[in-house]
Amino acid sequence: MHLRLTPSRMLDLWMLHSGYSPSFTDAAFRRNDGIDTSAIHLSEMKQWYRRLLLEAPASCLVADDLSKSIILTPASDGSVVIDLPQSVVRIVSVRLDSWLTSARIVTSPTHPAAMRQLHPYTRATPSRPVAIFHDNRLHLYPAAASGESVRTLLCVSYDEDEYRLDDSAFATIHPRQL
Repeated sequence: MHLRLTPSRMLDLWMLHSGYSPSFTDAAFRRNDGIDTSAIHLSEMKQWYRRLLLEAPASCLVADDLSKSIILTPASDGSVVIDLPQSVVRIVSVRLDSWLTSARIVTSPTHPAAMRQLHPYTRATPSRPVAIFHDNRLHLYPAAASGESVRTLLCVSYDEDEYRLDDSAFATIHPRQL
């Protein structure tokens, strides 16, 4: 089930799954040595969530389909470029109408699959397309024909005011060993 949580509700659920929350509702945890445990827990939760967005299986995430709200811009290197919103942190899937399958997603411009796109004889084909996501720009190889549109563009976004994830993602939290 897909969840949309406020930061405070997300922290409560994260603490519960991490083993920090007390099991009794009448128990109170208080420190008087100046350590802000809430800030420590919040920092750990944000680190876990950021890693989840970048590395978790797509089934643990809530992806947005941006295919209808983007503009394809031809580039001089034989690709088309899509400028994405700053909130996008991961591409789950991208496919143009003329492609036979979804593209392989590469996040480093120095990855061997990205480097092969520099030469026309080693460049991707419609049967094995490549998408390079770097600095909120998505380069698609091979380029789209004129008038072609994006069939699928599933992206994961980060928003500080809302945590979006599938409830199965909580299984990736490893409780603290005491």
